[in-house]
Amino acid sequence: MPKSPVIEKTPLMKQFEEETGKLAIWKGEISKNFKKWKKKKQQEEVKKIKEDMLSQSRIEKKKMKKDVKEDKVGGKDYDHLIMVENLHKTYLLGTTAVAALRGVDLTIDNGDFIDIMGPSGSGKTTLLNLIGGLDTPTRGKIFLEGTNISMLNDNSLAEIRREKIGFVFQFYNLLPQMTAMENVMVPLHFSGKLSRRGKRKKAMDLLRLVGLDERAHHTPSELSGGEQQRVAIARAFANDPAICVLDEPTGDLDSKTGVMVLNLLRDLNKRGATFIAVSHDATVSEFASRVFHMRDGKLTHEGKISGLKETEIMQLKRRQETEINKEKCKNKIFQYLYSNQGKVEIPISDIKSSIPNSIIMNLPEHFNDILQELIEENNIFGRIEGDLLILN
Repeated sequence: MPKSPVIEKTPLMKQFEEETGKLAIWKGEISKNFKKWKKKKQQEEVKKIKEDMLSQSRIEKKKMKKDVKEDKVGGKDYDHLIMVENLHKTYLLGTTAVAALRGVDLTIDNGDFIDIMGPSGSGKTTLLNLIGGLDTPTRGKIFLEGTNISMLNDNSLAEIRREKIGFVFQFYNLLPQMTAMENVMVPLHFSGKLSRRGKRKKAMDLLRLVGLDERAHHTPSELSGGEQQRVAIARAFANDPAICVLDEPTGDLDSKTGVMVLNLLRDLNKRGATFIAVSHDATVSEFASRVFHMRDGKLTHEGKISGLKETEIMQLKRRQETEINKEKCKNKIFQYLYSNQGKVEIPISDIKSSIPNSIIMNLPEHFNDILQELIEENNIFGRIEGDLLILN
């Protein structure tokens, strides 16, 4: 008969024998008493970790309440739209505490387009969820327009999300049985500020803003991926949020459609919209005003991040295509101005609408910047004033 394998004693087995006076190994097998003891020990360990985390969270919240009270008494003024101070987030997975964020500091101002890049598991989505009020930190503070949202209860957080934050998700999250217009109207129903007629008008205005007013009565299944994402962007702006958070805005799109969506976001940003995006798509960073890299739960301005969506060859090809579109755009501008000779004041929107959408949505720069470049190169004699091109 084959010999049974020899079981070596572990430190945990020795601890069991010292505490109970019983043998951990009985007749060549691990005893049932030891198994029960071990399971109980693990449960106690998990309970202790949870109690420690809860205790630490309570201490931190008590400290934050005191700080908020002192700030209020002292008349502290927050100059930034969002301030993130020493932000930590720890999750409990079984008996292991996993730190997703390890002391993040960040400021966001009105009109910023911030892109946070990094590989999966770096903590970027956790940071976005905390800023968006979808989760609360273990430690640290998040101020939105001077309000410490890390101290708010669930109902107050829901109100902040409804009134001040717009969300655009990687997979659109549109309601499949509703039309594009009805999807955009959803946040307006919860706010209760407009009549039904007012909601329909605002939804149509937003769809027109993203170039989808003609597709207003189509359901998501009748729209392409890029069109669905544009509906999601229109919906995010329904309640005029202070900031719009973007979770992998191009993650489910091909590179060409992704650039079209990013052109739209850049256009909205030029009009004053504030964005914070997390992505592992290198293209997004070219449209942002500020770019951060994230690794191991910390933000840094330096370091090359691996795991990005776009390769160097893909990036080179895309840039070549956008430069070709830029030249096509310039030629179309000249054609429009030639056919409208004699006009002194021309709405920029009229010039832009004369150019095919396939060109407009695939430019390396904002349309107004290209127009300004033609003026600076003396190819057009005039100036830009607001939304008008004034010709000399």
